[in-house]
Amino acid sequence: MIRMHRTLALTALVAATAGIALTGCSSPQEAPDDARALGTGVAVEVGTGVEMSFAIDDVREGKLSDLAEMGLQSTPSDEGKTPYFVTYSVTLTDGDIADADRSALPVPKTDEWKLTGTGTYQPIQVIGQFDCTPDGNATAGVAPDAPLVACQAFLGDADALPTAIEVKDLGTWATKD
Repeated sequence: MIRMHRTLALTALVAATAGIALTGCSSPQEAPDDARALGTGVAVEVGTGVEMSFAIDDVREGKLSDLAEMGLQSTPSDEGKTPYFVTYSVTLTDGDIADADRSALPVPKTDEWKLTGTGTYQPIQVIGQFDCTPDGNATAGVAPDAPLVACQAFLGDADALPTAIEVKDLGTWATKD
């Protein structure tokens, strides 16, 4: 009789744990309350009297064929995955670009990104030129009158557009209202 109660208790515990795990997996992760809206910049000081603004401008879902058009080849293990493209900009807001410490420019490395939502997201690391902006307008660097525009690509679950984008030391942006 005691063994039967232990078995029932263990079965109930496993079922409850599985229910919690399934609930956690199926519910989308929401952006934190303090997340910025897309297009909203965060000030970054990059030298004495030089300030720039870093902003996430756009996030969009693509197709594997988009990667091929950008010069990247997908592998058979990528089948069923979806690329997500995050466009960001760095704009000079105060000071002279000649006085900027170029090593302090806010250009995040692949491992400094974190996307959250209903899926999992793996950053695509690219060596060389890669432009995944919506209109192909990536720029190589900041100029006094034009921002740096760049893009980071991620490979993730299909139909799982992220709800939040976090960039290390810069902040979090909500991708949906």
